[in-house]
Amino acid sequence: MDIKTIAALLVLPSLFCAHKVSAQESSGAEPQKKIDYVFKLKDTPVQLSPYNTVVYSRSPQHVMTMRGHRLYDTKKNLVTLCVNPSGVNFGIIEADKKGKKSAGFYSTYKQNDKTGDFDVKKYGQPSAIVYTPDARKVLVATDKGLFIFEPRKMKLIDQMELDFVPDAMCISDNSYYLTLSGGDRVVVYNFEKKTVRRDWTFGVKVTDMTFSNGSGEFAVLTDDGILSVYDTRTFNIKNTIEDLGSGIACAFNADGKYIVVATSPETLEVINLVRPTDRNTLPVENGGVNDICFIKDADGNSVLAYTGDLMLHAKRMQNLEPHFAKLISDEVDQMMAEWEKMMPGESMEDYRLRVNDETRSRQRRLFEDEISTQLAGDLLADATMSLGNYDRTNQVLAIDFSTMPTIYLPVPESDVTSFHSAGDLVLTDVQYGVLPDDTFEIVYAKVFNKVDGKTYEYNNHDRVAMDFMGGDANVVSLEILQQQQMEVLKLQELREKVVEEARNRSLISNHTNITVDSKVVPDYDANGEKILNYQVNFTYQVDPEFSAAEDFPPGKYLVDESGAASSMLKIVKEAFEGDFAQYVKDGKKLKVVISGTADATPIIRTIPYNGVYGDFVDEPIYENGDLTAITVTQADGVKENRQLAFLRAEGVKDYLKTNVGNLDKMDADYTIRVDVTEGKGSEFRRITANFIFVDVF
Repeated sequence: MDIKTIAALLVLPSLFCAHKVSAQESSGAEPQKKIDYVFKLKDTPVQLSPYNTVVYSRSPQHVMTMRGHRLYDTKKNLVTLCVNPSGVNFGIIEADKKGKKSAGFYSTYKQNDKTGDFDVKKYGQPSAIVYTPDARKVLVATDKGLFIFEPRKMKLIDQMELDFVPDAMCISDNSYYLTLSGGDRVVVYNFEKKTVRRDWTFGVKVTDMTFSNGSGEFAVLTDDGILSVYDTRTFNIKNTIEDLGSGIACAFNADGKYIVVATSPETLEVINLVRPTDRNTLPVENGGVNDICFIKDADGNSVLAYTGDLMLHAKRMQNLEPHFAKLISDEVDQMMAEWEKMMPGESMEDYRLRVNDETRSRQRRLFEDEISTQLAGDLLADATMSLGNYDRTNQVLAIDFSTMPTIYLPVPESDVTSFHSAGDLVLTDVQYGVLPDDTFEIVYAKVFNKVDGKTYEYNNHDRVAMDFMGGDANVVSLEILQQQQMEVLKLQELREKVVEEARNRSLISNHTNITVDSKVVPDYDANGEKILNYQVNFTYQVDPEFSAAEDFPPGKYLVDESGAASSMLKIVKEAFEGDFAQYVKDGKKLKVVISGTADATPIIRTIPYNGVYGDFVDEPIYENGDLTAITVTQADGVKENRQLAFLRAEGVKDYLKTNVGNLDKMDADYTIRVDVTEGKGSEFRRITANFIFVDVF
C-alpha cells in the first residue's frame, strides 16, 4: 500500500482546501536560502496546506511541523490533513490496512493531544475535511452526507445531504460558496442556503480547485491540462486555458491577476489571467512538483511555495505586475465615497446640485485618470515613439508607441508637413488610463513640436470608463445616496446630543472626539444578486494627554471604565433604538466588526480577570489582520496586551447584545479584531465598532 505524506505551509486566508493525496517517506527540514527559501527533506512531499504543519511518513507515520516538532503519531495510513485556519488544531483522515477510514482532531500545541472525536458509526466513513475561513465551523464529508461541527467541542450544528462522496472540499473566503469534488464532478453550493449553484461533470479527473482571494473567481483544473476559471457571481466561464500538461495543481496569486499551474513535476506555468497569452514557464530543477500555493513573507512579499524533489521551495515572485485595474477601482471607490459625503454646512439643496448623475460620472473619471497616472509612472521613458499615418478626413496624426496604444493627435492639414520626426516632439502633462487587459494608454497629453514651435493637445478623457471592472456593481442610486446623507445628518445631531450630555457629566471633555459615519456599500449575495448594504461606523479619538482619564486606564477593559467608550456606545444604542431602528429587524443579517486596541506597554504583573464575559479558550480572532486564536480565563488572568485588547472588544459585544434593542434578535455575525500597537501610551487604548446591515434597501 502506498504511504501518504502531506507537506503544509502557511498560505493566504482564501486557500482553505482539503485534498486527497498520495506520498512517500520524509523527515527533517532546514532553511538554506534567505531570498528563495529551500527546505531540505529526506523525501519528496506532495501537498501544501495551511499553517506550517508537515506529515512525515515513517513506521509509524507522524504529523510534524516543518521544523521537526512531532504533533501526532499513527500506525495507520494518513489520507488527508486539514489545518484549522486559526492554527490551533488540525483534522486528519486515516485508513487501516483494510481501507476502513476514521477521523480525528488534534492540537498543534501538544503532541498526540486529541481535541475532538469523530463518530464513524453515527456519521459514516469520512472522505474530506475543511474548516470555514473564520475557523468557527469544521465540515466533514462522509458516505452518509456532510456534517458541520463546532470545532472546539465537535458539537454537531448542521448537516447536508449529498448525492455523491467527495474526496476534496473548498470554501470561498467570504463563506458564500462550498465546493465539493470527486472524480470528474464538481458541485458548488450556496453554503448559507445549502442549495446547488452549479454542478459540472468534466469527463476527466479533477485534480485541483481553488477560489481567488476575495472570492471573485473559482478555478478548476483537470488532468487533461485544461484550466477553467469562473466568475463566482454567475459561475459562467471567464477563461479556458489549455495545454497545461498533466494539470497537477494550481494557485491564484494574492490579487487574482495571475494563476500558477504545475503542468508536470518539472515545470510551473505562470499565467496572466487578464492577458492569457502572457504565459511564462518556470523550470524546477530535479522536479518533484506535486502541489503549489502562494504565501506572503514577513515583509509582505508575494511568495510562491511549491514542493520539489526532497525539498520545499518558497520563491519570491517580484516580477508579477499588480492588478492595476483593481487597485485603481478600489482607490476610486474610496475617493468617491468621500466626495459624495455632504460637506460641512452644505444644505441638501446645494448637495443635490453638486452631486448628480452627470457630476458623479465626471468626478469618477477624474479620479480614475488621477490614480492611473500615479500608478503608470513615466511610461514614456521606456517607450519608442514614431510617427504614423495622417487621416485627412478627421485631421488626426497617428503617433505610435512601442509599449502603448497609438494616439491620434488633432493636427490641421496645413501643419502636418512640419511633423518630420518623432524626435522633434515633446510630450508634457501626460495622463494615463487603464485598459481591460490591464495595460496603460495615454488619455491626455500636450505635444510640443520643435519644428513649428506649436503645442497640440490630445484629449481622450471621454473614452469608455473602467466599467469592465464590474459594470454597475459600484453604482448607488441618487435617491439612496441622498437618503443616506440625510441619515448621516441625524447621526451627527445624535452625536452632538450624547457628547454634550457626557461632557456635562464629566465623562469626557472636548479632548475626546467621537466620530460617526455611514455609507451605502454595493455588494452581491451568494446567489449572485446585486444587493445594497448599509454600513455604520463608530469610533473615537482622545488627545494623548487626556486618554488615561477619559478612555481606558492601564490594565482596564470594562466598558464603563472608559468615558469615551461608554459615550460612543450610548450613541449606538440611541441610534439603533431611534431613527435607525428601521434597519434592526428580526432575522435580518447583520455583520458587526469590533476592534479593540492596546499599546505595547509591558504587563509586569498578571491583571485579574473577573470572568464577566466568560472564559475563552482558543477563541478565533483577527490579530493585526491575520486570523489566529486567543485564550483568556478567570483562572489565569491577563498576561498579554492582546488579551486586554480582546476583552475591550468583548465588552462592546456584550454591551450590544445586552443593551441595544432587538439587535440580539438579528442574524448577527460578530467578528473581533485585535491590534497591539508598537507605540506605548494610553492614546492607543480604544475600541471601534462597525455595523453592516445586509441587503436593507
